[in-house]
Amino acid sequence: MTEDEAKDALSALGVSRETQLRLERYVSMLGEWRQRMNLIGPREMDQIWARHVYDSAQLLPLMGHGSRIVDIGSGAGFPGIVLACEAVGGDGDVSMVESVGKKCAFLSAVISELGLPARAINKRIEAVNGERADFITARALAPLSKLISYAAPWIDRGATALFFKGEHWREELTQAQEYWTLAYEAIPSRTSETGVILKIMEVKRV
Repeated sequence: MTEDEAKDALSALGVSRETQLRLERYVSMLGEWRQRMNLIGPREMDQIWARHVYDSAQLLPLMGHGSRIVDIGSGAGFPGIVLACEAVGGDGDVSMVESVGKKCAFLSAVISELGLPARAINKRIEAVNGERADFITARALAPLSKLISYAAPWIDRGATALFFKGEHWREELTQAQEYWTLAYEAIPSRTSETGVILKIMEVKRV
């Protein structure tokens, strides 16, 4: 998928031109900061729109407007910054939890530059589970069982988890079910033939 094709796909998701302009500035900042710290690999920048921006944006139709989102292990901002770019002007907000200080500084710079309804929290995930949320997101962070242990306090309070998972998602799910009873839905990824978005609505320790 080319950059133009990815932007067309974003439009098909309902992403506005204003949001796409914010995303373009975000991608530009990511390229600038990447040269100073290890935010994302050089090869990843060549496919940034399809592999990261559009991939992250596929969560938007699953959330609706005005959602309170907590993105754990935000890294370079996928999906947190992408979701925050869409939330501008609405009632929603995004809290991005990132334990690495340099990455958190980048997230804060993007939030400030673009005026996003978001904040970067430089803490370990276990220290932030008091944040209010409708949705918990995570991308390329940890095996599913570990993600569930992070997200369980929010899910217990009514939040829904949306986790990106690749081709081995069934194996991860089987392993997680040794420790957790789950109410879940596997939603096919728009960017990967073998990947899914795991939507988890309820969890309970076995």
